[in-house]
Amino acid sequence: MAVARGCEIPELFPRPKQIILDGGISELGLDVRLATSNVLPLQRKAVRSVLTAAGVRVVANKKKYLVNAVVESPAVFDLSSVPQDCQRDYYELSVKGSEVHIRSPYQEGMVWAAQTAAELFGMLHKGLPVPNLTIHDWPLLPVRGIFIENKWGPDRMTSTDWFQAIDAVSSVKMNTLGVGLYGCWGSCRFEGAERPSEFLMLPSPFLPEDEDEPQLDEFHHEHRLRWYDAAHDLWHDETYLPYLTQHDFFPEIISYGKERGVNIVPFFNSLGHNTLLPRIMPEIAALDAEGKPAGMGYCLSSEKTREFIGSYYGKIIKKYFPEGLEYFHVELDEVYADHPHPEQPLKKESPWCQCQSCQGKERKELLEDYLVWLSKFLLGKGVQKVVLWNDQLTRHDDILDAGFVKRLKAEGLKDKLILHWWWYNNEKLHEGVHPRLGLKLGLEAWVAPMTCYYNWSTYDFRRPNIEMMLKMAELEGARGAVAYSVHDPANLDHEALLGVYAWESIAAAGSLDKVQQRWAAQYFGSGAKRYIESAETLREASQNPALKLCLQYQYSYVRENLEHWPRRYPEEALLALAELPKAEEQLQTVARLASQAAEGFEALLEDKEQLGYLHKNCLMSLLADSVRAQCLAECFIFLLELRRQLEKKSAGQKEIEACAEQNASLKEKLQVFAANKPIWVLPAALQPLSMLLLFMQNLEKDLQKANKAKNNKNITWYIPDDWQVPEN
Repeated sequence: MAVARGCEIPELFPRPKQIILDGGISELGLDVRLATSNVLPLQRKAVRSVLTAAGVRVVANKKKYLVNAVVESPAVFDLSSVPQDCQRDYYELSVKGSEVHIRSPYQEGMVWAAQTAAELFGMLHKGLPVPNLTIHDWPLLPVRGIFIENKWGPDRMTSTDWFQAIDAVSSVKMNTLGVGLYGCWGSCRFEGAERPSEFLMLPSPFLPEDEDEPQLDEFHHEHRLRWYDAAHDLWHDETYLPYLTQHDFFPEIISYGKERGVNIVPFFNSLGHNTLLPRIMPEIAALDAEGKPAGMGYCLSSEKTREFIGSYYGKIIKKYFPEGLEYFHVELDEVYADHPHPEQPLKKESPWCQCQSCQGKERKELLEDYLVWLSKFLLGKGVQKVVLWNDQLTRHDDILDAGFVKRLKAEGLKDKLILHWWWYNNEKLHEGVHPRLGLKLGLEAWVAPMTCYYNWSTYDFRRPNIEMMLKMAELEGARGAVAYSVHDPANLDHEALLGVYAWESIAAAGSLDKVQQRWAAQYFGSGAKRYIESAETLREASQNPALKLCLQYQYSYVRENLEHWPRRYPEEALLALAELPKAEEQLQTVARLASQAAEGFEALLEDKEQLGYLHKNCLMSLLADSVRAQCLAECFIFLLELRRQLEKKSAGQKEIEACAEQNASLKEKLQVFAANKPIWVLPAALQPLSMLLLFMQNLEKDLQKANKAKNNKNITWYIPDDWQVPEN
């Protein structure tokens, strides 16, 4: 809690650096007049809209109740305690009587002051007194936010969905949103055995911009998802383009981010896990040992590669960032072998070109040359700093050393490059993931905790990772924390934890559990205890080893030495469970815990009219995650028991009826899931569950046939990869 001279103000989240109580209780009201001086129109709009979202009515000619916002020269502020790189976020706020006064040396501070003012006015909504006070505030880290990877879900987010993600980031005073624009995972065949996972999120920059209707050329990639809509009893088989490709509302995302104090950073994979562009443009692809395009990677010695990348990136920057941009994230990670060929899923290729020119250089030299060229090119196009993952430099190759930094310094790039240190584990850090490794050589550092991933597959618990990564950032001197993630309201508490640690520091905020308690008390009031209990119960269920074996997503990957391709689900999961000690007992525990969690979130939603939309959506998505875990556990408990029974005898009426009952229960839970999970991730999240449903429906038919034949030999225990949705 924020404490000042004996006064506790838990509603301020994140907690301000300094609070001074000036004596007495204010006379604030919810109808206010907004006056501004030297505040740019965009920031005035931000202050107004943040207050409006908090239930404050901004009206004209209101004399008594006033919010007065002023941007003044930095020279008139005492910023001696504020780190130089955090001064743009600094603000002062005072409440006296019926007036709120905001001062900031820079425009950025206006947004964070407005968020604090909104929390103070929120106290009035709760019937709490607001003391007269003065706040001086600034963050621990100058760069704070999340990166939304280009995956299933983000590819279907509308402009409104992106705006709400920005609202969530801004509400906890984070100022950065990374947007994944290109990346490929050839080994992942989630959409089908002949469909590498490839995301290219923007329309081609090579198309004329003055056309009335959207156009397509070869620079795009369609996705295919199949799922059952339980609410309408409809099956879908949809081939679609990412919504950003279809409607090109990226400028709106950039503009809305500016309004909310959130800087939009493009992430564009520039070499690793890169299978789409080299297939579209074989003349730039890495060559294999036979001199043929490998379908992935780039020929780093070819001038054609640099011509294409320069033209592509240059047009993107000119179109979306005509005034330049602070950061461009080139990623440059995971430059290792993959499976790029749609028609040959098992054929592995190296991204390292084997042409004569490339073979004449060491990989380190090739990567250095490419990075130097790419960075200089981007800087020449108005980019202030180039960001890249640490992976290739410190984990996949041994590149980060004094010689590498000497080259950067000689090229004028040492202070223009930022290493982004990423690790996903909840328990321990990798020895090659430490900002100090770059900082001791003079390279700026960000850390990348994980706030949410795999939401199309399961609830993804990462709060310990956030605490561990932010602690490392503080100890080692990183100046940014931008999560590797997708956005899902179910993980709103994760984003809040990151925001608090990046603003307050771990020492000031306390353990992740203390922050969780503060957050829950702020937004769920008397239901805070129930929220924490339900979230912990879902965590325990979702982390169970037996449940993890049930998740279809892992069986969509090409792996070495596979017994079957395409892989067989749910049979492969059942075989894995059969090898796990006490698998059924574990799944019974999962089903019980997930049911308890669902009941808890459902109870909290009974008062959803009292909740803001961010926190209502949070509870709904958590309810969906709980129901998903429950239905998976119950289905696999049934299937394990059924397989055991069918080893002893042929299928009978008892097994048929039990299967029909299980199918009805699965359909019922799918209705709850579909009604509560965010619509943008719903098709991808429903596809694995729909495969399971179709399998169960086919299984019921197989059991009926087995009953008639008096043997079980024709029962099929998996869904073929080319499965067709049933006719509606």
